Amino acid sequence: MINPSLSALARRTGDSPISDLMARALACPDLISLAAGFVDNDTLPRERTHAAVATILKHPTEGNRALQYGTTRGDTSLRRILAELVAPSQNWSGDQIEALADRIIVTNGSQQLLYLVAESLLDPGDIVLVESPTYFVFLGLLQSRGARVIGVDIDEGGMRLDVLEQRLAEQEAAGQLDRVKLIYTITEHSNPSGLSLDADRRPALVRIAQEWSRSHRIYILEDAAYRGLHYEGPEPPTLWSHDHAGTTVIHARTFSKTFSPGLKVGFGILPTELLGPILALKGNHDFGSAHFSQQLMERVLKDGAYTAHVSGLRQIYRRKRDVLLDALAEHFAPWRGEVEWTHPQGGLYVWLTLPPDLDTGRDSAYFARCLEEGVLYVPGAYCFAGEPVAPPSHHARLTFGVTSPEGLREGVRRMAQALAQVRKTSGPILTPRLEVTAPTRT
Repeated sequence: MINPSLSALARRTGDSPISDLMARALACPDLISLAAGFVDNDTLPRERTHAAVATILKHPTEGNRALQYGTTRGDTSLRRILAELVAPSQNWSGDQIEALADRIIVTNGSQQLLYLVAESLLDPGDIVLVESPTYFVFLGLLQSRGARVIGVDIDEGGMRLDVLEQRLAEQEAAGQLDRVKLIYTITEHSNPSGLSLDADRRPALVRIAQEWSRSHRIYILEDAAYRGLHYEGPEPPTLWSHDHAGTTVIHARTFSKTFSPGLKVGFGILPTELLGPILALKGNHDFGSAHFSQQLMERVLKDGAYTAHVSGLRQIYRRKRDVLLDALAEHFAPWRGEVEWTHPQGGLYVWLTLPPDLDTGRDSAYFARCLEEGVLYVPGAYCFAGEPVAPPSHHARLTFGVTSPEGLREGVRRMAQALAQVRKTSGPILTPRLEVTAPTRT
């Protein structure tokens, strides 16, 4: 057999953890999945989408326009609406909105924009600084590019800026600062931690990137995929809004979580100097995102259907988040103080931290026991960069997006049962408390 002559990029690209987890789920139909970051099936906007499609297709001119090719940059009318969406508090004039619309590119979800940014900026050996933990699909993308990925610790306020500056200083001391091309942050309700970047850290983060851009530009990629899904209090202004010169922050958004993943509509706001290179690369990818989906999103944004839909989502997901947090407090009560989890203000994820001596990895006894109990999670080790230290192996990402409230409660009960069984088998280091207290949130 003759081996295929694969490119270096293809050889660097490893198997996707998502594919493995999906295969395991499909092999066990009764498995409760706290792993898949899907949206709730019952929230998918069937009626609103049907009404928008009917409106578009009943007019010959509008229908033909939707079914025809569009442009690589994206539909002009949609980009103007998107500009108004992201800058409602800026009190901008019409000319400023038009200028912003010119910096917007419509993409196939935000994932395509992440890929295009990496493709346009990164050569093998270039350095990307990421939150630790971070979105593990992006880590796989960076692996394909041959980039060095270095983690920056987080706390309850998101990326720690003191650690970020420490990492930059370390690369400068090593003579590698010129290889640092990108800082990646998920500013709202992060996947996987559920945490957001504090409001007072946002302008400071932009300043840090600009101050360390000495021989070349260090960009910040702001992944705002979950913006809008806030359940407690308003969201702070975007990181992009603090980049007054428009030179540093790449703002990535999607409607996959807030409207429909099946439409695959995302968009980005780019610094002007990146617009040409990224449009050229996108032209090689697809000549432009699906025009019909763009026309549909333009319609639901214009007639208020999108705003109404997101308002309903917040209520549904807030309830499911509370169910998951209460279930964790109840079923992990025997290990109170030893097991911790985040309390997200929005989004779809909770980050679970188990005792440091407990391995949650794919090949661990705990993961296997959870499968036997009929519950699936994402091993937290997937979500860490390989530098500057080896990824910790005692975390898990849980999602409350697609599973019912009843399934969330039962899934957490099964995870706690698996912990008890593993501890019993291996000789527990922890001593479970016997008293039962009212559930509290961590």
